[in-house]
Amino acid sequence: MFPIRVQQGSSQHRLTKLVGFGLLAFVLFVIPFVLPEWLVGRTNRAILMAVAVLGLNLVVGYAGLLALCQSAFIAIGAFITASLVADEGMSYYFTIPFAMIGAFVCGLLLGIPALRIKGLYLAMATVAFAAAFPGLAKLELWGIAERTGGVNGKNVQPKFMPPQWAQDLGFSTEDPARFRYFPILFLAVLAFLGVANLLKSRPGRAIVAIRDNETGAAVSGVNLRRTKVLNFGISAALGGLAGSMWAMNTGFVAEQDYTFVLMVDLLVALVVGGVASLSGPIYGALVVVFVKEFVKGLQIPLGFYTIDGAGPLAQAIFGSILIIVVFFAPRGIAGFVTKIKNKLFQVTPTPPALPDGAESISDSDSATAVVAEASR
Repeated sequence: MFPIRVQQGSSQHRLTKLVGFGLLAFVLFVIPFVLPEWLVGRTNRAILMAVAVLGLNLVVGYAGLLALCQSAFIAIGAFITASLVADEGMSYYFTIPFAMIGAFVCGLLLGIPALRIKGLYLAMATVAFAAAFPGLAKLELWGIAERTGGVNGKNVQPKFMPPQWAQDLGFSTEDPARFRYFPILFLAVLAFLGVANLLKSRPGRAIVAIRDNETGAAVSGVNLRRTKVLNFGISAALGGLAGSMWAMNTGFVAEQDYTFVLMVDLLVALVVGGVASLSGPIYGALVVVFVKEFVKGLQIPLGFYTIDGAGPLAQAIFGSILIIVVFFAPRGIAGFVTKIKNKLFQVTPTPPALPDGAESISDSDSATAVVAEASR
């Protein structure tokens, strides 16, 4: 019975894809209406984390460059949105391009060292930037601390609340996470569609070619300098978008939220979800956000000692769960899901058309297939 096989491009294949996308759209639509308010807020965080991990995946997974500074780009986007909303009175939506452009420019500048260093040296340089950036947000020079809130953080006013038309539809200002879910989800869908199209384009194939064989990519005509720097910029822009979504969701930004601990969470989400996979960032973000939430409420009595998820063993429990996940899914959750899907459902590629006057001879009685031309 299994696997079920359908031919690529057939009506069965199109119907299957349509049903799959329809079910996914239905699930995404009902989530904010069936989950409690606090859990919708955690879902919003998982969505924006997925966008940030998507940007990290572009550099680490698809380009093969060990750059570990995505947390700094999230901070840039969050601070820009918070400052423009609170200090300039701009709409949250209008701050998104500024947040992405600001992060994009910083990514371009940081991508320049990637032209000369790589491997652990690049990792150390980007780690230094990620570790130093929260401290830069507290500087009193040029009014930086006033814009970012300094050590106390910045309370973004007004909050991102449902407008009157949304309230008329049933969204309440007392539980705004339900309303925030939809614009945050919409932005995430745009980000994933954009990256999917990028990877199918010529620049996207150039990014992957650099990872597989840098010398071969250069010989094939890929401009290594331009491709690497632009890839850093696009990755940073996605981090800036995630930062803007962060400010929308929480209404508060503080430099202590964007330390290297956040970068570790992003890297864990990338590895657990699946490197160089479009769906990997989604799985990884869900695991990191909700497993942490699960660990916090964990109470395991052992007679002489009670394991408390909110206690000193919280990180150890979290790490143990991640080790178990990686042990059973070494290629990440995305690879594990693909493996299961291939056992249940397979798409058979459409065979290429034969040349005029040629016929295909079955290889049932021979080890190889022979195509004989009828006319020479």
